[in-house]
Amino acid sequence: MDALAPKRELPWRAASGRRRWARRKADRRGVSTLELILVLPILLIVLVVSVQFGILVLYRAAVNHATTVAVREAGKGADLTTVVETVQKVVDVHGITISNATGSGTKVVLDGDSVSPPLEYGDDSLPCPVPAIPPGLGEIRVSACVDLTATRFHDVLAPWGLSFAGHTFRASSLVTEELAQDTNAP
Repeated sequence: MDALAPKRELPWRAASGRRRWARRKADRRGVSTLELILVLPILLIVLVVSVQFGILVLYRAAVNHATTVAVREAGKGADLTTVVETVQKVVDVHGITISNATGSGTKVVLDGDSVSPPLEYGDDSLPCPVPAIPPGLGEIRVSACVDLTATRFHDVLAPWGLSFAGHTFRASSLVTEELAQDTNAP
């Protein structure tokens, strides 16, 4: 026989190998099901945590964007009512209502060089500290605080010890006030 020639399996050995492969495959089906049962709850918890944190990031971004848009209006000379309406338009999409009622969980603060003392609109019981550094000459700042109780956020992770109850989103934006155009200038 030639040493380089391929070896030919005998027919009885090929049939025996197929049977062993079929038996291993049948045994593996039970192990795959067991692995799925063990891993599925962990994957579901990771999915729920990811969705919850995604919602929190969405609310945080909405509050940040609301202060940015509102401070632009305040920089153009808008009063507190207009600033609050601007914040409301932005956060309304997410089911947040800026209200002056106690317990509403929302507050907007307008302060700056031309606004003294700072003007507040919202829940008096909600602390909304403004940044420690006061606005400089010709600057104006809008701060917004939104408690998670004022949102449609469902704290589904609380049974597992990860509760967001009592958390407040705070955001502040600062801009230089625009100078009024003198219409009588030559």
